Amino acid sequence: MWLRRWVVTLICGLICYVVQGTLHEADARTRATHSLQKPAKKKMVIKQVPSPALPDYEAALLADADTGQILFARNSDKQWPSASLTKMMVGLLTLEEIKRGHLSLRTPVPISRRASLAGGRMINLQPGEVYPLEELLQAMLVTSANDASIAIAERLAGSVESCILAMNKRARELGMTETRYRTVNGMPPANGAPPDMSSARDMVILARELLKHREILQWTSCPHIPFRAGTVLLPNTNHLVGKVAGVDGLKTGFTAKARFNLVTTAQRGQLRLIAVILGGKSSQIRFRTATELLEWGFAEYTRLRLLKSGEPVGARVRVEHGSVSAIQPVAATDVAFLMKKNDIDNVQIFLQLPSTIAAPIARYQVVGEVVVRNHDRILAVIPAVSPLEIPQVRWFPARR
Repeated sequence: MWLRRWVVTLICGLICYVVQGTLHEADARTRATHSLQKPAKKKMVIKQVPSPALPDYEAALLADADTGQILFARNSDKQWPSASLTKMMVGLLTLEEIKRGHLSLRTPVPISRRASLAGGRMINLQPGEVYPLEELLQAMLVTSANDASIAIAERLAGSVESCILAMNKRARELGMTETRYRTVNGMPPANGAPPDMSSARDMVILARELLKHREILQWTSCPHIPFRAGTVLLPNTNHLVGKVAGVDGLKTGFTAKARFNLVTTAQRGQLRLIAVILGGKSSQIRFRTATELLEWGFAEYTRLRLLKSGEPVGARVRVEHGSVSAIQPVAATDVAFLMKKNDIDNVQIFLQLPSTIAAPIARYQVVGEVVVRNHDRILAVIPAVSPLEIPQVRWFPARR
Protein backbone atom coordinates (compact mmCIF):
# COMPACT_ATOMS: atom_id res chain seq x y z
CA MET A 1 0.00 0.00 0.00
CA TRP A 2 2.73 2.39 0.96
CA LEU A 3 4.47 1.59 -2.28
CA ARG A 4 1.38 2.53 -4.28
CA ARG A 5 1.10 5.88 -2.42
CA TRP A 6 4.74 6.63 -3.04
CA VAL A 7 4.38 6.00 -6.78
CA VAL A 8 1.28 8.22 -7.02
CA THR A 9 3.03 11.02 -5.14
CA LEU A 10 6.06 10.74 -7.38
CA ILE A 11 3.96 10.87 -10.54
CA CYS A 12 2.01 13.97 -9.33
CA GLY A 13 5.23 15.74 -8.49
CA LEU A 14 6.63 15.03 -11.91
CA ILE A 15 3.45 16.33 -13.57
CA CYS A 16 3.54 19.61 -11.56
CA TYR A 17 7.21 20.08 -12.40
CA VAL A 18 6.61 19.66 -16.12
CA VAL A 19 3.55 21.98 -16.13
CA GLN A 20 5.37 24.72 -14.20
CA GLY A 21 8.38 24.45 -16.49
CA THR A 22 6.18 24.77 -19.54
CA LEU A 23 4.42 27.83 -18.10
CA HIS A 24 7.72 29.49 -17.21
CA GLU A 25 9.09 28.76 -20.68
CA ALA A 26 5.97 30.21 -22.32
CA ASP A 27 6.18 33.29 -20.09
CA ALA A 28 9.84 33.70 -20.96
CA ARG A 29 9.05 33.46 -24.69
CA THR A 30 6.33 36.05 -24.29
CA ARG A 31 8.69 38.43 -22.47
CA ALA A 32 11.37 37.87 -25.09
CA THR A 33 8.92 38.53 -27.93
CA HIS A 34 7.75 41.77 -26.34
CA SER A 35 11.30 42.91 -25.78
CA LEU A 36 12.16 42.38 -29.48
CA GLN A 37 9.13 44.30 -30.82
CA LYS A 38 9.58 48.06 -31.29
CA PRO A 39 6.89 50.20 -29.78
CA ALA A 40 4.19 51.01 -32.34
CA LYS A 41 4.51 54.48 -33.84
CA LYS A 42 1.63 56.83 -33.42
CA LYS A 43 -0.07 57.75 -36.69
CA MET A 44 1.10 61.20 -37.79
CA VAL A 45 -1.77 63.61 -38.30
CA ILE A 46 -0.98 66.49 -40.64
CA LYS A 47 -3.22 69.42 -39.96
CA GLN A 48 -4.06 71.76 -42.80
CA VAL A 49 -3.14 75.29 -41.97
CA PRO A 50 -6.38 77.29 -42.13
CA SER A 51 -6.59 80.34 -44.35
CA PRO A 52 -6.09 83.51 -42.37
CA ALA A 53 -9.21 85.49 -41.65
CA LEU A 54 -7.48 88.50 -43.16
CA PRO A 55 -5.27 87.45 -46.09
CA ASP A 56 -2.25 89.36 -47.27
CA TYR A 57 -4.30 91.12 -49.95
CA GLU A 58 -7.74 92.71 -50.26
CA ALA A 59 -9.00 91.16 -53.48
CA ALA A 60 -7.84 88.61 -56.03
CA LEU A 61 -9.20 87.19 -59.26
CA LEU A 62 -8.07 84.77 -61.98
CA ALA A 63 -9.89 84.77 -65.31
CA ASP A 64 -9.68 83.37 -68.82
CA ALA A 65 -8.65 86.20 -71.12
CA ASP A 66 -10.61 84.96 -74.13
CA THR A 67 -14.01 84.52 -72.49
CA GLY A 68 -13.73 86.38 -69.19
CA GLN A 69 -14.69 83.19 -67.34
CA ILE A 70 -13.66 83.49 -63.70
CA LEU A 71 -11.59 80.61 -62.32
CA PHE A 72 -10.86 82.01 -58.86
CA ALA A 73 -12.23 85.04 -57.03
CA ARG A 74 -11.93 86.59 -53.60
CA ASN A 75 -13.67 89.93 -52.94
CA SER A 76 -13.74 90.43 -56.71
CA ASP A 77 -16.37 93.22 -56.52
CA LYS A 78 -14.82 95.05 -53.59
CA GLN A 79 -14.02 98.68 -54.37
CA TRP A 80 -10.38 99.47 -53.79
CA PRO A 81 -8.04 102.36 -54.74
CA SER A 82 -6.70 101.52 -58.18
CA ALA A 83 -3.50 103.63 -57.94
CA SER A 84 -1.51 103.41 -61.20
CA LEU A 85 -3.86 100.79 -62.65
CA THR A 86 -5.78 103.94 -63.64
CA LYS A 87 -3.25 104.42 -66.43
CA MET A 88 -4.66 101.35 -68.17
CA MET A 89 -7.79 103.32 -69.07
CA VAL A 90 -5.73 106.24 -70.43
CA GLY A 91 -3.86 103.70 -72.54
CA LEU A 92 -7.09 102.13 -73.80
CA LEU A 93 -8.62 105.46 -74.83
CA THR A 94 -5.41 106.42 -76.66
CA LEU A 95 -5.14 103.14 -78.54
CA GLU A 96 -8.79 103.35 -79.54
CA GLU A 97 -8.20 106.84 -80.96
CA ILE A 98 -5.20 105.50 -82.87
CA LYS A 99 -7.34 102.69 -84.27
CA ARG A 100 -9.92 105.24 -85.42
CA GLY A 101 -7.20 107.16 -87.22
CA HIS A 102 -7.49 110.30 -85.06
CA LEU A 103 -3.97 109.83 -83.68
CA SER A 104 -0.91 107.80 -84.58
CA LEU A 105 2.03 106.39 -82.67
CA ARG A 106 4.15 109.12 -84.26
CA THR A 107 1.85 111.95 -83.15
CA PRO A 108 4.03 114.61 -81.40
CA VAL A 109 3.06 115.29 -77.79
CA PRO A 110 4.23 118.54 -76.14
CA ILE A 111 5.07 118.48 -72.44
CA SER A 112 3.22 121.02 -70.31
CA ARG A 113 4.29 122.49 -67.01
CA ARG A 114 1.46 120.58 -65.34
CA ALA A 115 2.83 117.31 -66.68
CA SER A 116 6.35 118.10 -65.50
CA LEU A 117 5.04 118.64 -61.95
CA ALA A 118 3.05 115.39 -61.73
CA GLY A 119 4.95 113.99 -58.76
CA GLY A 120 5.47 110.40 -57.72
CA ARG A 121 7.15 108.12 -60.25
CA MET A 122 8.36 110.30 -63.12
CA ILE A 123 10.76 110.26 -66.06
CA ASN A 124 11.70 113.95 -65.65
CA LEU A 125 9.80 115.38 -68.61
CA GLN A 126 10.49 119.09 -69.01
CA PRO A 127 8.08 121.83 -70.17
CA GLY A 128 8.44 122.51 -73.89
CA GLU A 129 9.86 119.09 -74.76
CA VAL A 130 8.09 117.09 -77.47
CA TYR A 131 7.98 113.30 -77.71
CA PRO A 132 6.31 110.80 -80.05
CA LEU A 133 3.09 109.42 -78.57
CA GLU A 134 4.45 105.86 -78.69
CA GLU A 135 7.38 106.67 -76.40
CA LEU A 136 5.13 108.28 -73.83
CA LEU A 137 2.65 105.39 -73.98
CA GLN A 138 5.45 102.94 -73.29
CA ALA A 139 6.75 105.05 -70.41
CA MET A 140 3.25 105.30 -68.92
CA LEU A 141 2.34 101.61 -69.22
CA VAL A 142 5.70 99.90 -68.68
CA THR A 143 7.47 102.04 -66.12
CA SER A 144 4.31 103.82 -64.79
CA ALA A 145 5.44 107.42 -65.42
CA ASN A 146 2.95 109.89 -63.95
CA ASP A 147 4.22 112.82 -66.01
CA ALA A 148 3.83 110.86 -69.25
CA SER A 149 0.23 110.06 -68.29
CA ILE A 150 -0.70 113.74 -67.89
CA ALA A 151 0.99 114.66 -71.19
CA ILE A 152 -0.94 111.92 -73.01
CA ALA A 153 -4.24 112.91 -71.38
CA GLU A 154 -3.80 116.54 -72.45
CA ARG A 155 -3.02 115.52 -76.03
CA LEU A 156 -5.85 113.02 -76.10
CA ALA A 157 -8.71 115.12 -74.73
CA GLY A 158 -7.40 118.72 -74.54
CA SER A 159 -7.13 118.71 -70.74
CA VAL A 160 -6.80 116.36 -67.79
CA GLU A 161 -10.37 117.13 -66.71
CA SER A 162 -11.82 116.28 -70.13
CA CYS A 163 -9.84 113.08 -70.19
CA ILE A 164 -11.23 112.04 -66.79
CA LEU A 165 -14.77 112.53 -68.12
CA ALA A 166 -13.95 110.36 -71.11
CA MET A 167 -12.41 107.70 -68.87
CA ASN A 168 -15.53 107.42 -66.71
CA LYS A 169 -17.75 107.35 -69.80
CA ARG A 170 -15.77 104.46 -71.29
CA ALA A 171 -15.84 102.60 -67.97
CA ARG A 172 -19.64 102.80 -67.94
CA GLU A 173 -19.80 101.56 -71.54
CA LEU A 174 -17.66 98.56 -70.64
CA GLY A 175 -19.81 97.71 -67.62
CA MET A 176 -17.16 98.58 -65.02
CA THR A 177 -19.73 99.19 -62.30
CA GLU A 178 -17.33 99.64 -59.37
CA THR A 179 -14.95 102.06 -61.12
CA ARG A 180 -14.73 105.81 -60.60
CA TYR A 181 -11.84 107.87 -62.00
CA ARG A 182 -10.74 111.19 -60.50
CA THR A 183 -7.20 111.38 -61.92
CA VAL A 184 -5.38 110.21 -65.04
CA ASN A 185 -2.49 108.53 -63.25
CA GLY A 186 -3.82 107.20 -59.92
CA MET A 187 -1.97 109.71 -57.75
CA PRO A 188 -3.74 110.50 -54.45
CA PRO A 189 -5.86 113.65 -54.98
CA ALA A 190 -5.05 116.75 -52.98
CA ASN A 191 -7.09 118.01 -50.02
CA GLY A 192 -8.17 114.54 -48.92
CA ALA A 193 -10.47 113.92 -51.89
CA PRO A 194 -11.28 110.25 -52.53
CA PRO A 195 -8.90 108.37 -54.83
CA ASP A 196 -9.62 106.51 -58.06
CA MET A 197 -11.58 103.38 -57.22
CA SER A 198 -12.12 100.09 -59.01
CA SER A 199 -12.49 96.35 -58.38
CA ALA A 200 -10.74 93.18 -59.44
CA ARG A 201 -13.62 92.24 -61.72
CA ASP A 202 -13.55 95.65 -63.40
CA MET A 203 -9.80 95.34 -63.90
CA VAL A 204 -10.33 92.08 -65.80
CA ILE A 205 -12.88 93.81 -68.05
CA LEU A 206 -10.40 96.61 -68.76
CA ALA A 207 -7.48 94.22 -69.28
CA ARG A 208 -9.44 92.12 -71.79
CA GLU A 209 -10.29 95.25 -73.75
CA LEU A 210 -6.68 96.41 -73.72
CA LEU A 211 -5.48 93.04 -74.99
CA LYS A 212 -7.40 93.61 -78.22
CA HIS A 213 -4.61 96.03 -79.16
CA ARG A 214 -1.46 94.16 -80.18
CA GLU A 215 0.84 97.04 -79.15
CA ILE A 216 0.10 96.46 -75.46
CA LEU A 217 1.90 93.14 -75.16
CA GLN A 218 4.69 94.29 -77.46
CA TRP A 219 5.48 96.96 -74.88
CA THR A 220 4.61 95.35 -71.54
CA SER A 221 6.52 92.15 -72.32
CA CYS A 222 9.85 94.04 -72.37
CA PRO A 223 12.00 94.02 -69.21
CA HIS A 224 13.23 97.51 -70.22
CA ILE A 225 12.22 100.10 -72.78
CA PRO A 226 14.52 102.69 -74.39
CA PHE A 227 13.77 106.39 -73.89
CA ARG A 228 15.33 109.67 -74.99
CA ALA A 229 16.66 108.21 -78.23
CA GLY A 230 17.94 105.12 -76.43
CA THR A 231 20.10 107.00 -73.95
CA VAL A 232 17.91 105.82 -71.04
CA LEU A 233 16.51 102.37 -70.27
CA LEU A 234 13.29 102.47 -68.28
CA PRO A 235 12.61 99.32 -66.19
CA ASN A 236 9.37 97.36 -66.30
CA THR A 237 7.66 97.58 -62.92
CA ASN A 238 6.07 94.14 -63.45
CA HIS A 239 8.76 91.89 -62.00
CA LEU A 240 7.05 88.72 -63.28
CA VAL A 241 8.07 89.54 -66.86
CA GLY A 242 10.98 87.31 -67.81
CA LYS A 243 10.69 85.32 -64.55
CA VAL A 244 7.38 83.46 -64.80
CA ALA A 245 6.71 81.43 -67.93
CA GLY A 246 4.41 83.18 -70.38
CA VAL A 247 4.01 86.46 -68.48
CA ASP A 248 3.96 89.37 -70.94
CA GLY A 249 2.04 92.14 -69.18
CA LEU A 250 0.31 94.14 -67.84
CA LYS A 251 0.40 96.89 -65.13
CA THR A 252 1.36 97.57 -61.51
CA GLY A 253 0.11 100.18 -59.06
CA PHE A 254 1.04 101.53 -55.65
CA THR A 255 0.04 104.24 -53.22
CA ALA A 256 0.14 104.22 -49.43
CA LYS A 257 -3.64 103.79 -49.29
CA ALA A 258 -3.97 101.28 -52.14
CA ARG A 259 -0.85 99.35 -51.13
CA PHE A 260 0.40 97.04 -53.89
CA ASN A 261 -1.84 96.34 -56.90
CA LEU A 262 -1.17 94.20 -59.96
CA VAL A 263 -2.89 93.20 -63.18
CA THR A 264 -0.82 90.58 -64.99
CA THR A 265 -1.37 88.20 -67.87
CA ALA A 266 0.36 85.12 -69.23
CA GLN A 267 -0.08 82.77 -72.15
CA ARG A 268 0.94 79.13 -72.40
CA GLY A 269 -0.12 77.28 -75.51
CA GLN A 270 -3.62 78.31 -76.49
CA LEU A 271 -4.60 79.47 -73.01
CA ARG A 272 -4.19 83.06 -71.79
CA LEU A 273 -5.02 83.96 -68.18
CA ILE A 274 -5.39 87.28 -66.35
CA ALA A 275 -4.59 87.59 -62.64
CA VAL A 276 -5.52 90.61 -60.50
CA ILE A 277 -4.25 91.34 -56.99
CA LEU A 278 -5.47 94.42 -55.11
CA GLY A 279 -4.15 95.71 -51.80
CA GLY A 280 -1.18 93.39 -51.35
CA LYS A 281 0.62 94.06 -48.10
CA SER A 282 3.96 94.06 -49.91
CA SER A 283 5.26 94.04 -53.44
CA GLN A 284 6.50 90.48 -52.96
CA ILE A 285 3.06 89.34 -51.80
CA ARG A 286 1.29 90.66 -54.90
CA PHE A 287 3.80 89.01 -57.24
CA ARG A 288 3.89 85.75 -55.31
CA THR A 289 0.09 85.51 -55.10
CA ALA A 290 -0.34 86.27 -58.78
CA THR A 291 2.26 83.63 -59.64
CA GLU A 292 0.47 81.04 -57.52
CA LEU A 293 -2.85 81.83 -59.21
CA LEU A 294 -1.35 81.58 -62.69
CA GLU A 295 0.45 78.32 -61.97
CA TRP A 296 -2.72 76.81 -60.52
CA GLY A 297 -4.79 77.97 -63.49
CA PHE A 298 -2.42 76.54 -66.09
CA ALA A 299 -2.14 73.26 -64.16
CA GLU A 300 -5.91 72.78 -63.90
CA TYR A 301 -7.30 74.20 -67.14
CA THR A 302 -6.71 74.04 -70.87
CA ARG A 303 -8.32 75.43 -74.00
CA LEU A 304 -9.77 72.68 -76.14
CA ARG A 305 -10.15 73.69 -79.78
CA LEU A 306 -12.38 71.28 -81.70
CA LEU A 307 -13.18 73.14 -84.93
CA LYS A 308 -12.27 76.39 -86.62
CA SER A 309 -14.73 78.59 -88.42
CA GLY A 310 -15.03 77.34 -92.01
CA GLU A 311 -13.54 73.92 -91.20
CA PRO A 312 -15.49 70.84 -92.45
CA VAL A 313 -17.45 69.17 -89.67
CA GLY A 314 -16.57 65.69 -90.93
CA ALA A 315 -19.62 64.53 -92.88
CA ARG A 316 -21.13 64.86 -96.36
CA VAL A 317 -24.69 65.72 -97.33
CA ARG A 318 -26.10 64.60 -100.67
CA VAL A 319 -27.50 67.37 -102.88
CA GLU A 320 -30.51 66.85 -105.11
CA HIS A 321 -31.05 68.84 -108.32
CA GLY A 322 -27.84 70.79 -107.80
CA SER A 323 -24.68 71.55 -109.75
CA VAL A 324 -22.76 69.31 -107.31
CA SER A 325 -23.82 65.97 -105.94
CA ALA A 326 -22.74 66.56 -102.34
CA ILE A 327 -21.37 69.14 -99.95
CA GLN A 328 -19.24 69.04 -96.81
CA PRO A 329 -20.88 71.41 -94.31
CA VAL A 330 -18.48 73.62 -92.34
CA ALA A 331 -18.58 75.11 -88.84
CA ALA A 332 -20.12 78.58 -88.75
CA THR A 333 -17.89 79.66 -85.84
CA ASP A 334 -14.89 78.45 -83.88
CA VAL A 335 -15.59 75.60 -81.47
CA ALA A 336 -13.31 76.00 -78.45
CA PHE A 337 -13.82 75.59 -74.73
CA LEU A 338 -12.01 76.35 -71.51
CA MET A 339 -12.06 73.07 -69.65
CA LYS A 340 -10.54 71.30 -66.72
CA LYS A 341 -7.89 68.94 -68.02
CA ASN A 342 -9.47 65.89 -66.41
CA ASP A 343 -12.73 66.53 -68.32
CA ILE A 344 -11.30 66.44 -71.84
CA ASP A 345 -11.88 62.72 -72.37
CA ASN A 346 -15.60 63.17 -71.71
CA VAL A 347 -16.17 65.61 -74.58
CA GLN A 348 -18.14 64.25 -77.55
CA ILE A 349 -19.27 65.78 -80.84
CA PHE A 350 -22.61 64.86 -82.40
CA LEU A 351 -23.60 65.90 -85.92
CA GLN A 352 -27.23 66.60 -86.69
CA LEU A 353 -27.34 66.74 -90.49
CA PRO A 354 -29.91 65.65 -93.06
CA SER A 355 -28.92 62.86 -95.43
CA THR A 356 -30.14 64.89 -98.42
CA ILE A 357 -30.79 68.53 -99.20
CA ALA A 358 -32.35 69.99 -102.32
CA ALA A 359 -30.85 72.81 -104.37
CA PRO A 360 -30.82 75.77 -104.60
CA ILE A 361 -28.61 76.29 -101.55
CA ALA A 362 -27.23 79.69 -100.55
CA ARG A 363 -23.66 80.09 -99.39
CA TYR A 364 -23.50 79.95 -95.57
CA GLN A 365 -27.05 78.57 -95.46
CA VAL A 366 -27.57 76.58 -92.28
CA VAL A 367 -27.97 72.90 -93.12
CA GLY A 368 -27.54 71.33 -89.67
CA GLU A 369 -25.90 71.53 -86.26
CA VAL A 370 -22.78 70.46 -84.41
CA VAL A 371 -23.66 69.53 -80.83
CA VAL A 372 -20.85 69.33 -78.26
CA ARG A 373 -21.56 67.44 -75.04
CA ASN A 374 -19.73 66.74 -71.84
CA HIS A 375 -21.48 63.75 -70.26
CA ASP A 376 -25.14 64.82 -70.27
CA ARG A 377 -24.40 68.54 -70.45
CA ILE A 378 -24.59 70.39 -73.76
CA LEU A 379 -21.58 72.67 -74.06
CA ALA A 380 -22.49 74.27 -77.39
CA VAL A 381 -24.68 74.02 -80.47
CA ILE A 382 -22.84 75.35 -83.53
CA PRO A 383 -24.57 75.86 -86.91
CA ALA A 384 -23.20 73.77 -89.76
CA VAL A 385 -23.42 75.76 -92.99
CA SER A 386 -22.94 75.25 -96.71
CA PRO A 387 -19.46 76.40 -97.83
CA LEU A 388 -20.69 77.43 -101.29
CA GLU A 389 -23.70 78.52 -103.29
CA ILE A 390 -25.33 75.69 -105.25
CA PRO A 391 -27.83 76.66 -107.94
CA GLN A 392 -30.64 74.38 -109.00
CA VAL A 393 -29.91 72.43 -112.20
CA ARG A 394 -32.55 70.19 -113.84
CA TRP A 395 -31.25 69.39 -117.32
CA PHE A 396 -27.88 67.66 -116.78
CA PRO A 397 -26.33 65.48 -114.12
CA ALA A 398 -24.52 67.05 -111.21
CA ARG A 399 -20.71 67.21 -111.31
CA ARG A 400 -18.92 64.66 -109.21
